[in-house]
Amino acid sequence: MERVRAELPESLRLEASSVVCEYAADRLDALRERKGAPLVVLGYLPYRGELDIRPLLETCRGCGDTVLAPRIERGTRRMRLLELKSAADEASGSWGIPEPKEHLPEWPEDRLGSIDVMFVPGLAFDFKGGRVGYGGGFYDRLMERFEACGASPGIWALSFAEQTVEEVPMEPHDFRIELLIVPSGMNSTQDLV
Repeated sequence: MERVRAELPESLRLEASSVVCEYAADRLDALRERKGAPLVVLGYLPYRGELDIRPLLETCRGCGDTVLAPRIERGTRRMRLLELKSAADEASGSWGIPEPKEHLPEWPEDRLGSIDVMFVPGLAFDFKGGRVGYGGGFYDRLMERFEACGASPGIWALSFAEQTVEEVPMEPHDFRIELLIVPSGMNSTQDLV
């Protein structure tokens, strides 16, 4: 799947990223309206050909949302959730993956329950909520932290159509995404909005 994604033409990447970000922004608008307040969104910074969600994160900031992104602690392999106030807050982090700069404010563990939506990266997705990550278990461990404090953010994936498969093999400890957004539209495994 990494090879399939890597071989996508740049023009398709740009167009698909734009369309998917627009769909996601519309869905976030509805969620924001229902909440009656700005959102707290946990995104990620794209790496090695992932769909570029930076425009969506910028749209969220423009709507007054709090935008968080993970930074990996090398020793513990723990994801610290840091606040991104602008694109200038990005830096090359662990393993060359773009991350928030180290000095940025960290979202307190006791406020994990206030995160409304979490965008998760991945290599492959299916329309039943299945996801194949990169094998590091970072998001699995983050989900354990959410569960420990009773938090349940919406779990969304934004993807190129070429990353979707009939069925992703899932293990009992794997979490499922609730909304998959691809250039042709959205597929919700749960009624979020």
